[in-house]
Amino acid sequence: MSGENDEWAAAVKLLVDFASGRGHLDDLLEGSELSRTRWLIMETFRQWFVIERILEPRLRRQPRPASLNLIRLAVAECLSRTESEHPKVVHHAVETAGRIGLSKPERGFVNGVLRTLLREGIAERKTVEGSHPEWMTRRWLRQFGEAGLAALLEWNQSPPAIHVSAGSPPAYGEDTPWEGFYKVKPSRFGEALEDLESGKVYVQDPFARIPVSLLDPVPGERVLDLCAAPGGKSRLIARRLGGEGSLVLVDKPGRRLERLRKNMARFSGVTQRITGSRIEDLSPGEAGDSLEQGRFDAVLIDVPCSNTGVIRKRPDVKVRLAETDLTRLAEAQGALLQRAAAWVRPGGRLVYSTCSLEPEENDERVEAFLETFPSWELKERRMSLPWECGHDGGGAFLLTAPSGA
Repeated sequence: MSGENDEWAAAVKLLVDFASGRGHLDDLLEGSELSRTRWLIMETFRQWFVIERILEPRLRRQPRPASLNLIRLAVAECLSRTESEHPKVVHHAVETAGRIGLSKPERGFVNGVLRTLLREGIAERKTVEGSHPEWMTRRWLRQFGEAGLAALLEWNQSPPAIHVSAGSPPAYGEDTPWEGFYKVKPSRFGEALEDLESGKVYVQDPFARIPVSLLDPVPGERVLDLCAAPGGKSRLIARRLGGEGSLVLVDKPGRRLERLRKNMARFSGVTQRITGSRIEDLSPGEAGDSLEQGRFDAVLIDVPCSNTGVIRKRPDVKVRLAETDLTRLAEAQGALLQRAAAWVRPGGRLVYSTCSLEPEENDERVEAFLETFPSWELKERRMSLPWECGHDGGGAFLLTAPSGA
């Protein structure tokens, strides 16, 4: 019981930190891929809009962030459990209120709100409809139709499977249709955690294979990975190079860059250089080892995006993303794509990828690039719709530079 309350206390703190802007949720949850705390956080965001509708008539005044997020956490837990377990959830919530230092009136408020909800019934409030902001569902209805929208919402509201990338099948992993990727058996998370900490495996969605497959790095090539942190695709590239060639990794300074360094330190053989800098601040000749502009055989740029293709694993996207963000992101992505092209040798390859489902961040960005640089050629386009492919969604586009560039 104490351990569970500790996890609840940690989850409340993370929710408060997220709401106050103290960090991106991925950074706040770093290193907790298989933890109970992460599950609590993700389930709260997954049911966020359902929870808000449940609480709205019960919160005549806005409580302090710690009280509010503890109540949200408890409601999310109730929505995921059978009705017979709800009193135990409320008991844990009240215990946690004391452990995190809430005052007696605040503890009474938490208890009162949750007890009232128990009497009214919570479980039947859990629905897929209304689980996403209206602007998202409106856009997706236009893009995918009613059947596609329903399938996407159902996918996003389902707890995700955990996949690991590994060189050989781990004992705790189930085979998947994707070579080198294994689904972790829920009953054996402990074994997976040991291998994760030792670097034997890497938590990674099978979508990551698609941009790397399009890039198709071969031993002996010079490869540039832009926006490389935390290093999942970089590891796949390094494996394909097979100890021959060079790999230059670029990302902005910060915690994710340090995680990139840690993840790539386990690879040997292939020449690596990691540069901590914003791409916008680099000139092509600074990308690594005094290489001149246009001297990389292959360049991958996995751009920062809306993450609408990975909401199943990042349900906080539903809370933090606004429709107006898409225009800002698309402008930045277009600029990054043009800068990435400057490092590709004549006849070389460039892969642009996102984990977004939005056309502004995918086809429209590539089309705009080709209008500006008509001598480049789009060789292959891959859009992954998660309810169809069974893993994260996103886009990947293989472009080739003109031979005489």
